[in-house]
Amino acid sequence: MSLRARLALPAILSALAVLAACGGGSSDPPVNPPPSGNFSNSNLSGNYVFSVTGTAADTSNDFVTIMGSFTADGNGNITGGFLDQNSTAASGLILDNITSGTYSVGADGRPVGSSSNPAGLLTLQTQNSGTFQFDYVLTSSRHGLLTQFETFGSASGSLDLQADVSPADIAGRSYAFNLTGASGSGNNVCGFSASLTSIPFATVGAFTLDTGGNVVSGVEDFNNNCTAEANVAITGGDIDLSTIPGTAALTTGTGGSAITYIFDVYPIDATHLKFIEIDSQPMLVGDAFTQTSAIPVGNNVFTMAGFDIDPNVGGPFTAAGIFDFDADGNIHSDSVEDINDAWLPGQFGSITGGPPITAISTTPLTGGRAEITFVTGFVNGNDGIACSSNCVFAAYPSSGGVQMLEIDNGGITNGVAYAQTATSLASGEGYGLSQTGVFFDGVQFSTAEDDIAEFTNNNGRFTGIIDVNQQGTLFFKNSFSADYTADTTVIGRGSVSPNSNGYFLTTYVVDNSTAVAVSSDNTFVGLGVLAKQNSSAKSNAVANHLAVLRVNSSAHVRNSTAKKASPAHSSTIHTQNGPKSRSIKTRSK
Repeated sequence: MSLRARLALPAILSALAVLAACGGGSSDPPVNPPPSGNFSNSNLSGNYVFSVTGTAADTSNDFVTIMGSFTADGNGNITGGFLDQNSTAASGLILDNITSGTYSVGADGRPVGSSSNPAGLLTLQTQNSGTFQFDYVLTSSRHGLLTQFETFGSASGSLDLQADVSPADIAGRSYAFNLTGASGSGNNVCGFSASLTSIPFATVGAFTLDTGGNVVSGVEDFNNNCTAEANVAITGGDIDLSTIPGTAALTTGTGGSAITYIFDVYPIDATHLKFIEIDSQPMLVGDAFTQTSAIPVGNNVFTMAGFDIDPNVGGPFTAAGIFDFDADGNIHSDSVEDINDAWLPGQFGSITGGPPITAISTTPLTGGRAEITFVTGFVNGNDGIACSSNCVFAAYPSSGGVQMLEIDNGGITNGVAYAQTATSLASGEGYGLSQTGVFFDGVQFSTAEDDIAEFTNNNGRFTGIIDVNQQGTLFFKNSFSADYTADTTVIGRGSVSPNSNGYFLTTYVVDNSTAVAVSSDNTFVGLGVLAKQNSSAKSNAVANHLAVLRVNSSAHVRNSTAKKASPAHSSTIHTQNGPKSRSIKTRSK
């Protein structure tokens, strides 16, 4: 995309800042509401849960996650709420009250304003920690896509209208969870040296509550920096929703070996809880969904994110595709996968006639857990080499998809698979687009990037507006145009080719309101989601898709054999001055 030119030189940044100040928004793209109708402030009214996960704008590329809840009055004012932040940065823990805030929703579900004056952002003022600022695209009054939009960092996530959930509503339920984040900072990622960066950590599991909210049984799998600990018993804990936010504890082990992880909990409804860890390391964030009894039979659209463990590569890895499960847990050979392995995209499975993706669930579903061993064809981040009977994933089916984590000590890949219930994007509809990943200039510079857009799909032509955060460098209200082509071989698969300010994407339709995407671009490794506006139902593919393992933006960059960057698409770029610096304060752990 034209923004991928990176603007690395201070002189260029200064010149663009002057241009933005003088432009007055006269060259801004027009605001076009979705064909289904206009949005306004009244579409953001009630209590909402929000969360974003990403990277700080500092030299250590610290992992940062922010979660909380706020009350919107429908007239552009935030009247209260709570905000939690956890980070690998020093003094990265914030537990604070939201005292006020503002927003202004435009007709397209985005903030109002121009490139030179991006008014209408969701601004949350906290009691002790300053102001937090977010960009958004509303898809309905119940749901929206969200990005951190300030100079402190770059992150993506979602916001959801919150139902009233009492302790009695979750009593006796079983939940499957997927939590990702970091176990600290260091110079060793999966066994080889890297610049100072966050160390990847992820866990999936399931637990059952009694009528008092106590954990009576459970099991969990961990992957810390490519070292797995599988099938670990959850021996205790509880969830207490009598306070706002709620709290949770999960304990593994007994006696002197017991480890307890402490979380704040923000319920969206009784089937979907959001967790953010508030104790010492690790720093985890994610979702818990009500447990289901089986992996769905048929096509399941999956997304994966992780890290390429080859020491000659050492970069971010993302994937998306289809697992076709039968009733016995086998994955059929018509399954397909698209990857972006450290800025080298590729396709596997029947799409290219390569080795088919096959696997079998090697263990029955016990305590909500199964293990999937890939026999052939699936790539998990090892310089493009497909698994050969040695890629093993823990899998936990839930109402929010099958939660999956690599546990074979050969990498750290985490993701979700969703039952596919539709196969096409709707024409004549408005969509929100959010994507998160790592940009690479083709030479030596990489940085985290989070983009958010609104567009209308007219028979495969996307036109709209996109906002970009390149790890604290902000671009607001740029034109967005792309062409979409449905695949004739794999039903539900498609490709997006940018005309202005976009990346090449491969998409997979999940349901009648949602598609997921993996970048097929040589300058951007990332995942994304397309969510139809004015949708009557919230998709769980949106709810937790962007909370998968945050791709690493600062470790070793693939050697000079990497492909060159795709051609850029020219347009005028404007910059925005960020908010004033805020002091970071912490609460005792």
